[in-house]
Amino acid sequence: MSMKSLFCVVGVISGAASFAGAQPLDFVIDPAQSSIDLTIELDLGALGGDTDSDSSALSGMIEASFDDSASPTESSLHDFFAAMDSNLNYNWAPAFLSTADATLTGGFVEYADPGVVLGPVVMTGSDLVFPSVPTVVGGVLTVNYNIFLFGSGSEVIDLSTLGVTFNDIAGTVVPGDGIITVTNTVPIDVTQPLEVDGTVIGDVIVTGSATMVAVAQVPDCIADFTGDGVLDFFDVSAFLSAFAAQDPAADMTNDGAWDFFDVSAFLAAFGAGCP
Repeated sequence: MSMKSLFCVVGVISGAASFAGAQPLDFVIDPAQSSIDLTIELDLGALGGDTDSDSSALSGMIEASFDDSASPTESSLHDFFAAMDSNLNYNWAPAFLSTADATLTGGFVEYADPGVVLGPVVMTGSDLVFPSVPTVVGGVLTVNYNIFLFGSGSEVIDLSTLGVTFNDIAGTVVPGDGIITVTNTVPIDVTQPLEVDGTVIGDVIVTGSATMVAVAQVPDCIADFTGDGVLDFFDVSAFLSAFAAQDPAADMTNDGAWDFFDVSAFLAAFGAGCP
């Protein structure tokens, strides 16, 4: 590539600088450190009520991005999904001569608008809060009951049909040597009427939280030629200097030649941004 052609791409690359952003990172939720803790209350009004609690480990993913993976000050949320690793079981004695039990299977909590980026939000030290995050809680709750004066039977409640709730999600971000660890806590609060033979006799109230601890590897930022964790004109200048000198660092395609394909590869990496 001639020097004239080389400097013609300066404007193209520099123009791309305003579009360079942070790459989202894929975090894997660690089930050994993550759990969903749910309390379910059978509220029968004047007849009485009872509560029981259970918990399960969680597995899944979080997708998030940061302004600087080494020392983040802002974060954006892209997606999350966490599924229960085991069923939850409940037993109640809500009223006189009344018993009930339930099993929650296939439980999960997820972001309701994947693809819609929330943020960036400013971090306070390692802490952050995403406000009003649209969240869906799912799973099938099978309730078996024998209620005095009302009879016995069962009801199947699909929690995902209860709709989207909006919750503030608090968390922490801890960068390390080539990794980032995030912790997020999603509050859960949903209510479903309990019917016996078509008559609503009370409510099933589900409250609790899902705590997700997840880790992501931070990939190398190949367009960061200055090594400062920021993509800007100085990286463009450093790349062009290395390209003109046929420095191996500018051989982006690793084919032993310095040509348009290396410039194209740099442009792609620059446009993708640093993690």
